[in-house]
Amino acid sequence: MGATAACCVLLILAATAASSVYAQQAGGGCFAGERDALLSFRAGIGKDPQGLLASWSGQDCCLWNGVRCSNTTGHVVELGLRNSFFLDDQFAPVFSNNSHGMRGEISSSLLVLRHLEHLDLSGNYLGGIGVPIPRFLGSLPSLVYLNLSSMDFDGKVPPQLGNLSRLLYLDLNNIWNPNEFYGDDNILHAEDISWLPRLPLLRFLDMSGVNLTAVGNWVQVLSMLSNLRALRLSECHLVFPHTPILHPNLTSLEMLDLTASGIDTLNPTYWFWDVGTIRHLDLTNNIISEPFLDAMGNMTSLEVLKLGGNYLTGVRTEILNNLCNLRVLTLWSNPINQDISEVLKGLPQCAWSKIELLDLSCTNISGEIPKWINQWTNLSILQLSSNRLVGSISTEIGMLSKLNQLYLDGNQLNGSISEEHFTSSVNLEELDLSYNSLHMTISSHWNPPFKLHLAYFPRSKAGPRFPLWLKGQISITNLDISDANIVDYLPDWFWTVFSNVQYLNISCNQISGRLPRTLEFMPSALIFDLNSNNLTVSENSINGTIPPYICQLQLLQVLDLAKNCLVGQFPLCPEVSEGRFIKAIILNENNLSGEFPSSLQSFPELILLDLAHNKFGGELPTWIAKKLPDLSYLKLRHNMFSGSIPVELTHLGYLQYLDLAYNRISGSIPHTLGNLKAMVEDQTQSQVDPLTWSVERPGNPATDYETKYDDSLVVVMKGQYLDYTSNVFYMVGLDLSCNNLVGDIPVEITSLVNLKNLNISYNGLSGKIPEKIGLLGSLESLDLSCNELSGEIPSGFSDMTMLSKMNLSYNNLSGRIPTGNQLQTLIDPASSYIGNKYLCGLPLSRNCSGPKVFGGDLDKHQGEARFFYLGLAAGFILGLWVVFVLFLFCKRCRVTCFQLFDKLVRAIKAFMA
Repeated sequence: MGATAACCVLLILAATAASSVYAQQAGGGCFAGERDALLSFRAGIGKDPQGLLASWSGQDCCLWNGVRCSNTTGHVVELGLRNSFFLDDQFAPVFSNNSHGMRGEISSSLLVLRHLEHLDLSGNYLGGIGVPIPRFLGSLPSLVYLNLSSMDFDGKVPPQLGNLSRLLYLDLNNIWNPNEFYGDDNILHAEDISWLPRLPLLRFLDMSGVNLTAVGNWVQVLSMLSNLRALRLSECHLVFPHTPILHPNLTSLEMLDLTASGIDTLNPTYWFWDVGTIRHLDLTNNIISEPFLDAMGNMTSLEVLKLGGNYLTGVRTEILNNLCNLRVLTLWSNPINQDISEVLKGLPQCAWSKIELLDLSCTNISGEIPKWINQWTNLSILQLSSNRLVGSISTEIGMLSKLNQLYLDGNQLNGSISEEHFTSSVNLEELDLSYNSLHMTISSHWNPPFKLHLAYFPRSKAGPRFPLWLKGQISITNLDISDANIVDYLPDWFWTVFSNVQYLNISCNQISGRLPRTLEFMPSALIFDLNSNNLTVSENSINGTIPPYICQLQLLQVLDLAKNCLVGQFPLCPEVSEGRFIKAIILNENNLSGEFPSSLQSFPELILLDLAHNKFGGELPTWIAKKLPDLSYLKLRHNMFSGSIPVELTHLGYLQYLDLAYNRISGSIPHTLGNLKAMVEDQTQSQVDPLTWSVERPGNPATDYETKYDDSLVVVMKGQYLDYTSNVFYMVGLDLSCNNLVGDIPVEITSLVNLKNLNISYNGLSGKIPEKIGLLGSLESLDLSCNELSGEIPSGFSDMTMLSKMNLSYNNLSGRIPTGNQLQTLIDPASSYIGNKYLCGLPLSRNCSGPKVFGGDLDKHQGEARFFYLGLAAGFILGLWVVFVLFLFCKRCRVTCFQLFDKLVRAIKAFMA
């Protein structure tokens, strides 16, 4: 024992001495060579928004941020510079080029760090188009952990990574690579993964987003990784072999993610059915349409089963009876078409008290929510949105004390909602009861046991009194009580209680009150909708206009104050260096006045602008195209704008709906209309819908949940008002009616082939209708009435196969009305041509039996007729004056005329006698 103790003492002394030597070599705890290598790495970083490398100065690199050295050897063993805000950047409610990730390149100086065990650079933009994963990373022999996910790499995955024989964790996830938007040739891919078995210790592998189409033997290769516990191959374009693997070696696999992998069948020969250790199986967003397999019931270790976004029908949930460990089950967006009680009863009863998340959204299930749902005592997230559920909501649902998220929106539920439904809901944070026929009979004195973050109640009868129980919900970030039959004053506490709100919608009620003097306490507001109420502006605001604090809401995306009683001008917003992110401004049907708001120059990302039905005036500015390059929908009808249409307006490449009707605009229609590319080319795939706002449910990140911003763009088309909501980007229209426009209809208008609505009626336009107007094949409504157009109707009208409403009335058109199948199906065709005296043919009663008169000849004949009648009148007047002058100056003529007249009278009397 004494000898053993002596040996231990000697070893400790040797280690201490070695540490001292290393410390001396490092010159203050850090090896000079490794410090220089890190500084070279820092030199390759061009941008560091988070300041991750700000502390990289001084002699001791072991004290630098993200650097960890071994306590024993002093060598650098860990370099962790992950962009922790990467997902925040990706899922931010507004896009910003100012992301948190570092930008630059990875320096090969890292090869000096021979003892590096942990390297995490994930979420930083250190790649780019044509920049592959550096091969030299495969020469870091001590690496145990390597995370290069979401780094914007391109090209082939280097096989040199197979040299990292000690590797336990490898993450090459490339799903969020921006290069993916430039085409399939510019994404990370692999043609050979035979190097993976050279990583025998590997436990975690994520190659999601890496194109593996060329790798046909991927199953055989991966089955050789006997220590693998987690395998993620989402969106890898895999080719699934139908030949079973006789002896799969994945005996430790617990997690398998094959999301969006193109699986079209639950083939019983697939290798993963025989891996009894799998606890997490994700087959989301594939094209599976077959019933559950018996083999699925043998996976008794399963805790998480995700099958959402497939085409499963007639789900036989009884197959899952043996899955007693099941905690999460997602079946959203599958056409299940069954009664909810049938589906729930089929789930393993032994797991009822264990299931935490159940998502049956958009599965077309029907029936009533069973009362025995309270037996699912561990349920935290219940999502039953967009189905055909009926009946009332039983109070038993309030006994689920662990319930955190409850989504019942978009069903046919009825009955009342009272305090009893939330008796034990102490953990409830997200509640969506919208778009049902529910009546909320909650006492104004009720103090809820929960603190909501999301509260959606549109079209639920929450009124007529304002729901005062919301006063205590100070944590709400998303509130929607639109169209809720509320007829009341807005409480004074409203704006302070909801100071953290991001989405606010109280539209389509009869709420009265005033906007607050300031909203500085609401810096996170994204959607601000007070549409269709009776709100007026605070007495303390400048000149009674829209309060200037609107300009201070830097994250605001939608501002909707339409159909209120607002007066005055739009506030002056100061310039900001990074601009603002507002996408839609909707102020129609108020009493706003002044010139076109110059403050809009501060909103460069504006897509929709609706100032209709106000009292704005003056000329349209020339800066619109330059300052608002993304503007797609511009609605200015029923104002007092004057002047001409600025040519610069036609430089808006995304403008697809322009409504200037009912103003005082004069001049001619610009001949540069062909520059309106969105009216010429189909851009629906690249457009953003400004009336829809997307948010991801925190409890179920596999499901992208789109909160429909329930507003609309009112379009006057076919003589009626049409509301466009989520399909607004299909509307392409041009309305210049009821102005003072003159001149010809420019030929360039025929190049706007995507137009669905064209209205230039009630102007002073003259000349002929363009011959090539038949090129507007998408046109559904055309109104050229009440102008001074002449000539024939072009025969190309019959080529407009989508046309259903046309009005050419009250012009000077002539000739035969063209015939064609489409022209025979017009709405009220006879009224389309009235007021044109020289038109003939069906549907008019005037036939064309006489010689055909062309427009040019008719003009000639009309000119000759005018000269004839003018000469006739002049001759009559001249002759009358000759007689009058003769009688005036010649007495003998007068006497002789009167004598002759007397003789004539006597002769007539004698004849009559």
